[in-house]
Amino acid sequence: MNSENSVTGIACSIFRNEIDFLIEKGKLSGTFTYVDSELHMNPQKLNQVLEELIRPDCLLCYGDCHSRIMQQQNEGLIQRINGLNCVEIFLGPETYRKLRKEGAFFLLPEWTIKWERIFKELLGFKDQAIAIQFMNEMHTKLIFLNTGVHEIPLITLDAISEYFSLPVEVIDIDLIHLENAIKNGIKQFQNES
Repeated sequence: MNSENSVTGIACSIFRNEIDFLIEKGKLSGTFTYVDSELHMNPQKLNQVLEELIRPDCLLCYGDCHSRIMQQQNEGLIQRINGLNCVEIFLGPETYRKLRKEGAFFLLPEWTIKWERIFKELLGFKDQAIAIQFMNEMHTKLIFLNTGVHEIPLITLDAISEYFSLPVEVIDIDLIHLENAIKNGIKQFQNES
């Protein structure tokens, strides 16, 4: 891969293993600093951490995770990859919209492994009855996005399915949308230089 496709990036840790895999396979080159995905639950702290890391020459691999991301991009401080959120970045907008219309709640590998901390501690779903009521009012199923980089945590998925009383599906995805989002972000740098 030539230097035209190389990047210095800041990415949510939700993408860490997948970006590292793409670099290892020679699909991308560059260096990335990863920020803990749990900061998504605290947008003010996420903004603070990103403000400390952002410099004009970096690509930001995030969706619209806090209110200042768009402002930072509009001020020319960053180039951000396209995508409403991490799931849309992995799936592409069409598949994302289709599955959302079907009532899907998405499980990504990093959050699936620590689902009890995320849902019970950070989101406050300690009471299973309330968790079932909330999730079933808004969703018809759980979908685990298998990026091919992790083992599929079948026992954990069964536990999540049982806890929320929703069926779980595993969808195998490739990393082409993530790869293209990053490469398109790099092209934006080149066009603006």
